[in-house]
Amino acid sequence: MQGCVLILQDVPENTEIGIDLKFWRVGKRFRGIKNIPAGFHYVYFSAVDKECKSGQRIGFCEWFPHSGFIMKKWLPEEEDFEDIRLTSVDIDRLTDNFNELSMYLGPYPSEHCRDWIALTNFISPSSLDRLLPECGRINSCAQFLSQQSSSQQRLALRNEISSPVSTNPEDLLPKLDIVPGTEIRFSHLPRNPLFPPDSEPLDITAHGIDQTYTLDTVLNTLSSSCETEENRMDRRKGLLTKEREILAELQFSYVAFLLNHVLDGWWHWRRIVRLLANCEQAVRHRPQLYTDLLTVLYHQLCSASQSKNFLESDSTDISTAELADLFFSEAADVHQVSSTEPAFLPSVMRKLLRNILYSTANSSVNNEGIDGICGLLHQRAEGFCHSLEQRFHWGITPKLLCNDNKVTDVLVDDVDWDGDEAPVIVQM
Repeated sequence: MQGCVLILQDVPENTEIGIDLKFWRVGKRFRGIKNIPAGFHYVYFSAVDKECKSGQRIGFCEWFPHSGFIMKKWLPEEEDFEDIRLTSVDIDRLTDNFNELSMYLGPYPSEHCRDWIALTNFISPSSLDRLLPECGRINSCAQFLSQQSSSQQRLALRNEISSPVSTNPEDLLPKLDIVPGTEIRFSHLPRNPLFPPDSEPLDITAHGIDQTYTLDTVLNTLSSSCETEENRMDRRKGLLTKEREILAELQFSYVAFLLNHVLDGWWHWRRIVRLLANCEQAVRHRPQLYTDLLTVLYHQLCSASQSKNFLESDSTDISTAELADLFFSEAADVHQVSSTEPAFLPSVMRKLLRNILYSTANSSVNNEGIDGICGLLHQRAEGFCHSLEQRFHWGITPKLLCNDNKVTDVLVDDVDWDGDEAPVIVQM
């Protein structure tokens, strides 16, 4: 027996079950998955009705050992699995009868193992403890709890509706709260750039353009939640733990969206990428973070584009492939009103790579310390530009990005002084 075995008892036929990057509709004899490598894995499933229409997707994460058995049993009424605790006698029985049991186990998709590791290599057990919902399940749809109401309250609401219409139509909607313990515990990212107390207007503007102060604040918050590893360096990566954790959160939000169809994962992924892209000083102070960031983004964009291209493949979840389109949609924001706004992904990649190339322009790989890492980062950014251009044709090349940072003079004769867009002189 190689790897770990996930035994899933009493799973109804046609139930949708996936692990990592592989997805199936199971048959009558399905009993689980075998040969699962050690480490982090994402299992997700959807119950189906008599017409084989699937319901919401539910997922759970497991840190699998090198070998052994993990058993779960399907609960028809709850359409979920419950954990079965195995005794030493149970494990011995399963080991003795493994050859017979193996006939009903689907093999782990080893062809996707390398891609899965590349997408999740920064996620650690402490990352899962921090991010996973307290209930242990990740739901594709938010679980809402309707507030209780009495007959008197409903009568009062009816009287309000018969009165003049409220200025806020949302007041007439039922008030719903998310069931406590069911949401992914993503880190709080401020919607607006932060700045130090008592900052001058000029400094506030500067912190809005270069959001390094906001990034440092977020990282310090992560540092305080990383238990005993608070300020240790990750020996494998040369990262501070808090830097590794923000990359882990970026990876987790990606797989939660693409595999579990959690839309909050998509928006959180965007917010992390946008924050990191709008920092210039952080590139020079945290070059290893940005070096690893480019690697993470490269694997994520390649994975999303493959899911999109394999829409007609039988081995690819169609709904997952359709969600991958969001990564390459033209909408810059959910509240976008102008069709002339740039698409989010090309725009934010251009901003990120321009800041990296500009901040590391004078660095050399032959130097030691941070300057040498900056030189390697510069090379990595140039290679990433060429890869994006070859795959997506976004017009992002090192030469064009460097020209974007050059200030060009506008000739007086080129200005239309009599038109509607003529500059206006304001007397202060």
